[in-house]
Amino acid sequence: MKIREKMYNIVTYLPQSHSKYEKLYSLEAIKKNIVYVKTLADATQYKSKKVLIISESYDIDEGAVKLIAEKHKACFLIDISKIINSRGISRAVLLSRLRTFLKFCIKYNAYYTFADFAKDDFELRSPRELIHIAGLLGVNEGQTKFALKMIQHYTE
Repeated sequence: MKIREKMYNIVTYLPQSHSKYEKLYSLEAIKKNIVYVKTLADATQYKSKKVLIISESYDIDEGAVKLIAEKHKACFLIDISKIINSRGISRAVLLSRLRTFLKFCIKYNAYYTFADFAKDDFELRSPRELIHIAGLLGVNEGQTKFALKMIQHYTE
């Protein structure tokens, strides 16, 4: 089954072609829309802003996720490349934290999206691959498709 819905991704290079996605966004072009935070508690200061939030460590802070979800402005950006490029115990810990984090996002209706931040054509994952990786994190196909469409809203 071929996915031909509008899906978006963020990459760190300028691709030759991107027929798999409706549009690929360059990280450099949308850098102003992305906020990097150390902890989820730090992310609460952006709850009223239309930004994509990348957490350095997806610590288990249910209160912070609930607080950010109340405003329905900010969106969490999950970096799939961290999962793909990690190995062993660090990958297992990251997967566990992301599963718990996404359970809180789903429970409180917090916005989230996924991107692979590919550095070249070989690292660029198809929408179907991102859907399957998100499935490992406990997110169903419909939720992932919706999440992949969220990038456009926060970048334009």
